[in-house]
Amino acid sequence: MPGTNRMLRILGLFALERPVITPEQLIDEFGVSRASVYRDLGQLTRAGMLERVADRGYVLGPMVVELDRQVRLADPLLQAAQDLPAKLADETGGAVLLCRFHGSKVLCIHQVSGRNPALSVSYQRGRAMPLYRGATSKIILAYLPPAQLERLWASERQTAVAAGLPDDYAELTRVLGALRQSGHCVTAGEIDPDAVGLAVALRDAEHLLGSLSVVLPAATLTAALRQWVLSRLQSVAGRIEGRLQDQRDKARAIRKREMP
Repeated sequence: MPGTNRMLRILGLFALERPVITPEQLIDEFGVSRASVYRDLGQLTRAGMLERVADRGYVLGPMVVELDRQVRLADPLLQAAQDLPAKLADETGGAVLLCRFHGSKVLCIHQVSGRNPALSVSYQRGRAMPLYRGATSKIILAYLPPAQLERLWASERQTAVAAGLPDDYAELTRVLGALRQSGHCVTAGEIDPDAVGLAVALRDAEHLLGSLSVVLPAATLTAALRQWVLSRLQSVAGRIEGRLQDQRDKARAIRKREMP
C-alpha cells in the first residue's frame, strides 16, 4: 500500500469510539512493518495532523482544527447558505440541517436549533450519519447518478436492506425515482424517536452536494404544516443553489479577465 494512501487511511480511522490510536493497532490494521507505521506517524505529526499523547498513542492534531476553521469560513456551500438556515429555523420552529454527501455517509456541516428545547436531533456538525436512514440522507440517495447508486448497491446492499430499503434493485430504483420526482423526502422516527425529518436535495449545477432539512416534533406536524415547511424548504434550497450559480458566474468572469 503506498505510504500516502496509508496516511489518509490512518486519519480516517479516528472516531469518537476510538479517539486514540496506537502504532500496534496500525500494524495490525495494515499488515505493514513497525518502521513503516512510525514513518507515517512521524510525517503526520510533523504536519500537525496528529499529536502524540505520552504512553497512550496518537490523537488528531491542531492542523485539523485549523482546517475546520477554513471550511467554516470558505466552504462554497456555507457561503451560499449564509443566514438562510437560521431564518428557516426561525420560521418553522424546527431544527435546520445543512448536510454534504461524503463517501457513503452524510456529513452535517451546519445546524441551527429550533425553538423546541425538547427536540433531540442526532445530526450535529461534523458527525457522519448513515446514507440509508432518514429524510436528510434518503433524498441524497434519490439523486445519486445511476452508476454511483449501482456501486453502492454492490458494496453495501446488506446495510441498505437492514436500514429498511428494498431487497431488490429494480424496486429500490422505483422508490428512489418517486422521491426524485416529488423533489422531497419525509420520514418519521428513522433517526430520532418522535421526530419527523423533511428534506430536499442541494445541487451545484448537475453536481449533487447534499441536502437541506427541517426536523420537527412528530406531534406538531399537521398536514398543512408539512406542506408549508416543504414549500419553504424548496424555496430556500432554490436560493442557495442560485447563490452557488452566482459564485460560478463570478469565477468564470474572473478567469476570463485573467486570460491572456
